Amino acid sequence: MIREGGQACTMVVRTTHWVVPHYWVWGLPFFLFYSTRASQFLHDRPNQSFIKTFFCLLFSLLRAIVSKFIESYVMWKLPLEKYGLKPDHSFEEDYASCQMAIMPDNFFEEADKGMIRFKKTSKWCFYDQGIEFEDGTTLEADVVIFATGYDGKKKLKAIVPEPFRSWLEFPCGVMPLYRGTIHPLIPNMGFVGYVQSNSNLHTSELRSLWLSRLVDGKFKLPSKEKMLDQFSKEMDVMRRSSRFYKRHCISTFSIQHADDMCNDMGLNPRRKSNLFLEAFSPYGSQDYRLNQEERN
Repeated sequence: MIREGGQACTMVVRTTHWVVPHYWVWGLPFFLFYSTRASQFLHDRPNQSFIKTFFCLLFSLLRAIVSKFIESYVMWKLPLEKYGLKPDHSFEEDYASCQMAIMPDNFFEEADKGMIRFKKTSKWCFYDQGIEFEDGTTLEADVVIFATGYDGKKKLKAIVPEPFRSWLEFPCGVMPLYRGTIHPLIPNMGFVGYVQSNSNLHTSELRSLWLSRLVDGKFKLPSKEKMLDQFSKEMDVMRRSSRFYKRHCISTFSIQHADDMCNDMGLNPRRKSNLFLEAFSPYGSQDYRLNQEERN
């Protein structure tokens, strides 16, 4: 929200990504497209059978249609082309890499008033009065806010001692976390909240439950080789889904990821009350509330 009488600001955009105004698309709830068992059946997943792989190839056109359907709504609803903010990749690539965002209220209204301006550039640097861009233009600035997120790997490298620090991103530049939690090469340490999904709080809560049961000895981990192999299969899926795969996001197979953790813990992965809800309703934290029998 820009205060009345405030000065205009410039938003420097390095890479454009798809944004949505809300969780409805042409009158349909967004979860129908990516967050149900039926919708995720259209996407690749780790450890899928040959028949499932064949079906994924058949459904590739349908996935592209779904992505274009959502893009058409976003382009109709938001003035992305007007401000040069239309991405050059599909919506599905951003969703598969957890880079879809919800626009703040009145954002483009303020842009229409000239209170928010946009500058697309891949490189920039400071000079004595503000910022200089790669095309030689400059921008005088009183305040520069870095809204670039954070590099979690740098924080972990500052905490984890050697020799484990050098193994954090082994073998492919991405942390090989089994079930999004356990690094096969680093003993006695779990990582919760690092691997992203379409609902980080829900996924982190389930991983915390999984980790607590692992610590309590309710189940055992497979061998290091099997854990690394599982991670490699997940990476293969992410590579096929998005050019931004190194963000390590499981959004297109998040339900199977939860199923695997439930199976490890001896819980029933089918958490809905009937087959229709199982196929067409989204999964959330409430679905994984344990009953008295499951707590024991």
